[in-house]
Amino acid sequence: MKRLFFVASILTVAAATFLSAQNYKIAVVNTEIIIKELPEAQQASKSIDEAAQKIRDTLAMMQKEFEARIASYRKQEAMMTSDARAKEEDAINGLRTRYLQYQEVKTAEVQSMRESFLKPIRENVQSAIDAIAREEKLNLVLDKAAGIVLYSEDKADITYKVLDKMKRGSK
Repeated sequence: MKRLFFVASILTVAAATFLSAQNYKIAVVNTEIIIKELPEAQQASKSIDEAAQKIRDTLAMMQKEFEARIASYRKQEAMMTSDARAKEEDAINGLRTRYLQYQEVKTAEVQSMRESFLKPIRENVQSAIDAIAREEKLNLVLDKAAGIVLYSEDKADITYKVLDKMKRGSK
């Protein structure tokens, strides 16, 4: 009797879960596609790329200066006194340290710039997703870009609806 009651309870819970899942509406969106397609995101990306290129150019110039200093040191090393060698090695280490510090600071600046440009764009994307989810009475929207979707039917993908809404809303 207990066994029958237990099996009946499990079947009831399973049936209730199945029936409630059928009323549950789920959609999928790819926020990476949306962000790449938006004009404001493309402009932000262009600005970030320009800033990053300036930094790469400066780093390349610093690298050349460092390499030239090492080459000069190696040519003159045999003729230098131990004090002059130590002084030149300190100068070379200073150049290396300056290069690494510049790289670290500028990398952080570019990352901060990227976040400041993309934060309002992401917020607008989220607002558009929220609006479509309410309009279509969706219970759950998953992001393909986050890598958490293992399977989805194409009809569940609202990426282009969100992109269309954002492009219409920004005009």
